[in-house]
Amino acid sequence: MERILSFSARWGLLPEQGLILCALSGGRDSVALLHFLKEHGFSVAAAHFDHHLRLNSEEDARFCRELCERWDIPFYQGEGRIAELPGNTEANAREARYAFLERTAEETRAAVIATAHNADDNLETVLLHLTRGCGLNGLTGIKPRRGRVVRPMLQTPRAAIDSYMAAHGLPFVEDETNADTAYARNRLRHQVLPVLRSINPRVAEAAGRMTDALRQDAAFLAAHRPVPPPPKVYPPLERLELTGEGRWDTALWTVKLDRVDEVPDTPPTPDAFYLRVSPETPLFLRSRQTGDAVRPPFRTGKTVKKWLNELGVPVGEREATPVLTDGTSIFSVAGIGPNERYLAPPGQEGLFVQWKKREG
Repeated sequence: MERILSFSARWGLLPEQGLILCALSGGRDSVALLHFLKEHGFSVAAAHFDHHLRLNSEEDARFCRELCERWDIPFYQGEGRIAELPGNTEANAREARYAFLERTAEETRAAVIATAHNADDNLETVLLHLTRGCGLNGLTGIKPRRGRVVRPMLQTPRAAIDSYMAAHGLPFVEDETNADTAYARNRLRHQVLPVLRSINPRVAEAAGRMTDALRQDAAFLAAHRPVPPPPKVYPPLERLELTGEGRWDTALWTVKLDRVDEVPDTPPTPDAFYLRVSPETPLFLRSRQTGDAVRPPFRTGKTVKKWLNELGVPVGEREATPVLTDGTSIFSVAGIGPNERYLAPPGQEGLFVQWKKREG
């Protein structure tokens, strides 16, 4: 148990001055942590939350209160009818419990909230993350600190806690749901971990060394991650008249128009196609407007706004994305393609349109 002090010192978990609010369930881990901190001269208080999820939950609360009275430790209790809340019961219980702990810490001006997560809890968490698929952050397991919440026993194995409880003759309550293998964590605890311990009896400590090293790797990578440049924001495109044939440049796109006497039998692409537009039709480029819509070939019709969103066009580029129009009809939108209804059929006269995204 003495590793609690060295681990806490390395991560800066336990303040030399100020109150430590201990989350006390009544189980062996939280009782051991509260006793250890009291015996080592820390200023402590205890907080217990009754979820009313078990028939004997009120007895657990009474046990915690009486224990704190015997040890002369300030005690705070909260409660909630978690089973009556909609949604996931386990998630609701955790949210209500931590909200109570945070409120109590504010009221008591506690420096930190200490929970009794241990090395075996950390191993179980890593294994659960692995079964669901995870990256580097998932492999770092339970964090030693998250905001005001600290976990000073995170490198202390459950066996050491059991020995400490027995050596000091400390009472505790047993949560009968810990034996219920309907919960994934309990199946790991009772069915998987015994197999791992048959390979390495100190597997929880080995996992602790791994997660500790990976936390350092994650911190290094976060500190050296390049800062992405701020996205460039282009001003809305001013209306540009296209006369005859030729090439026109905007801040983001280039469009080239060429008249052909006979449209070839080639399929259109988003950036090259033939339009059925007479030489007398006035053509303009402008920014998108509310209600603009386009239906590219073999696609459903949508507003230009929805197309730009689905295609992942950066927000800063959307108002500068050219719309080809005669003032009434939408013939094409750069990067999206032509409006299918205005495509010229093969063998007839047409207007060849080519879009090209400018670099930089």
